[in-house]
Amino acid sequence: MSYLHRQSFFLVLLLALVIYIAPLAAAAEGKCAGEGQFTCPNCGGIQVSDCMDCDGYLFTDYNYGLCYNRKLFNTNADNGNSDNHYPFLWTDIVGTIVWFLTAGIATACGVGGGGIYVPMGILLLRFPPKPASGLSQASIFGASLGGILVNIRKRHPDEHIRDTKGTPSESQPGKIMSYEKGKGPMEIEGDRQKYLDGGDGKRKFYTRPVIDYDMALFLAPMEMAGAVLGVIIQRVFPNWLFLCFAAIVLGFTAYKTFKKFFAAYAKDKAAKEERIELTRRESQKILESQKKLESQKESGDSGEGGDASEAVNDLEEN
Repeated sequence: MSYLHRQSFFLVLLLALVIYIAPLAAAAEGKCAGEGQFTCPNCGGIQVSDCMDCDGYLFTDYNYGLCYNRKLFNTNADNGNSDNHYPFLWTDIVGTIVWFLTAGIATACGVGGGGIYVPMGILLLRFPPKPASGLSQASIFGASLGGILVNIRKRHPDEHIRDTKGTPSESQPGKIMSYEKGKGPMEIEGDRQKYLDGGDGKRKFYTRPVIDYDMALFLAPMEMAGAVLGVIIQRVFPNWLFLCFAAIVLGFTAYKTFKKFFAAYAKDKAAKEERIELTRRESQKILESQKKLESQKESGDSGEGGDASEAVNDLEEN
């Protein structure tokens, strides 16, 4: 099974799971509504099964059976009072610092950070799962906006893109090899200069923005459709099922990320070793040419002038 087929199978299985479980979750939530009641201060005090239904008091304290309003940097504690429940001063200070560092790391790595923000919101800031997810989406939007502002004027690191893809492989017919494959630093520079000198001197290297706008336009509609699906899942699923569903998706994402990390690490390590070996061979050729030239100069034999010229030519080519 190819990579594309595996991804398609996983998406279809995930969608079927959502369609099958959603009615069961709604029925289970309605059936068990009276088992977990929380006090909501609205309308003189009412009982609700989910504090998400208590307008203005969306946070739940299971120990007190209370819906309360989560105030930022709260310093006064009055346990049992929905408007002033629990002090969160140091929690919010530490959470703000950690959240800032996490946003910076996530933006630098090029990931949204939703898989990090949601657990942090639940464990560090004591947010319920669904509000933590909403806070995560707002944080991703802010981090993405900052990333766009930083990267919008940047160019791609590869500043030597040519109008052709590469050279045909001699050992593998039909395969195109990179221009820099199997070449040392000096050979690469020589090949680039030779490319610029050809074509009546009109050739040039190209580059592109670091943001792939074509891919962004392709993915944006699917991302918006996925966001709509996520909102539907949040409204239908109870908290426990929402967390299970999120754990499955994030677990699969973490597994794929670790696989990609090890593959990229092995590839970078092999490329680094290849560059070191090519540089060593290139340096060895230069030293051999220099020794050959020196030996010809010391001999002073006029009959070997052709060999000396050949050594000079080898040195210049290397």
